[in-house]
Amino acid sequence: MSVPSPVAYTAAATGEKSQVALGDEVNPECQRASLPRLVNRRVLTTLSVAALCYFNVSGGPVGSAQIFSAGGPLIGMIALAIFPFIYCIPLALITAELSTTYPENGGFTVWVFQAFGPFWGFQEGLWAWVSGAIDNAIYPALTVQLLSTYSETLSEGVGGWFLKVGVALVYAMPNILGVRLVGWGMVTLAFIVLVPFIIYTVWMYVAADEWKQLHAVRRNDTSDTDVGTGPVTIEWGLLINTLFWNYNGFANASVFGGEVANPSRTYPRALMICTIAVMLTYFFPLTASAVYNNPTWQTWDDEAFSTLAQNLGGDTLLGLITLATIASNWGQYSSQMFVVSYQLTGMAECGLAPKIFLKRAERTDVPYVSVALSFLVIVVLVGLEFEVVVNMTNAVSSMSIILLLVAAIKLRVTHPNIHRPYKVPVSTKVLALLLTVPVAMLCYIVYTVFALDTIVPGILVGVVVIVGALYAIALKLTPKHFIDPKATASLA
Repeated sequence: MSVPSPVAYTAAATGEKSQVALGDEVNPECQRASLPRLVNRRVLTTLSVAALCYFNVSGGPVGSAQIFSAGGPLIGMIALAIFPFIYCIPLALITAELSTTYPENGGFTVWVFQAFGPFWGFQEGLWAWVSGAIDNAIYPALTVQLLSTYSETLSEGVGGWFLKVGVALVYAMPNILGVRLVGWGMVTLAFIVLVPFIIYTVWMYVAADEWKQLHAVRRNDTSDTDVGTGPVTIEWGLLINTLFWNYNGFANASVFGGEVANPSRTYPRALMICTIAVMLTYFFPLTASAVYNNPTWQTWDDEAFSTLAQNLGGDTLLGLITLATIASNWGQYSSQMFVVSYQLTGMAECGLAPKIFLKRAERTDVPYVSVALSFLVIVVLVGLEFEVVVNMTNAVSSMSIILLLVAAIKLRVTHPNIHRPYKVPVSTKVLALLLTVPVAMLCYIVYTVFALDTIVPGILVGVVVIVGALYAIALKLTPKHFIDPKATASLA
């Protein structure tokens, strides 16, 4: 007797008709006992998934200014035009294909699990969880730092730490109260982020008088900001890392696949909306700021949009951008917590994490143990300086993405007939070719961490890798819940 696949349960949950043809392989599941839960828990719609994906990838223009200051507006615009096609769109397409093939919590952890077995599935889950959980501690600190511009004492001492923890708790409330609230909360926060920046962008274009700056590139001597003399000097490391930071996260949309309604339709549409929104989010505010150019683009840092807003529209426009920045921090924090929490839950469903992470609140259906652990990590790290840690998490995140991309190709080769409700419309060889540039760039990001003057980030990366490998070996992880798709070739 063969085992029913997640496709059957997905159809029951969403009202879709199963389109598994005779002779198709069907999708394996991590833990059969968990599958019936899909019937009642798929509540995230296209708009909710798009908003969650948007905040996991972008969250607004804040933090993108160095795309222009690293190489100049001309290089920045070229990067903004090219990067989505060589990195974002391939990743979004892979995410759409495999999220509809394996619409389960855990997302890319499940993909690697199916491609390479439990050892590498665990490494994938650990790397992604570590980078996501640590990164998430940044957003409460950024919010308090922003508020401290009005009163410097807010971020100081023990009181500053308690304020950061309080902000973290407020930001976590949607995750505590339920999946549906998280989805619609992200839609609302996206609106609060985008409207002020639309006003900002239009105002900048109207006031602009330095359109020639769009042709400018960064030069060695930037002391004369009107001329920009000296040889062209592009800070490639800063540019690539800033692009990665602002465009990374598409695969995170797969992690809560068990909560998505009608995944075969929802995922492709949501990822398309997210990709377009992210591209527009950066291009227009950055070009508008460059042609206004006060302060000059050579001086831009993470706080550039606030300074530009103050110079253009005084406290009124600054207040709007401050509101948008707080909403952006909240959205990125809440969506990231949602992802890391459901990643733990998905790993537990696959037998890759302790069963305690399967526990859910009876009323809200929230995986409260996973949420609590993610919040605890934030409380521990929220008061620390993050420059070294961010470099480390970028490297670990890059490693996890490389592994999931390799898994995507492996599944195309080893499981060619498995039912794929959405499939990237290219051959496996062409798909592998499309992924060479993202993989090369991700390898470069990992290399830059080990090439830093300080060895601390490299040591931290090594610790994560070694601990993960030793843990998996010590537990003697075996594919006891894994069912070979070839052994389940029918729904009978």
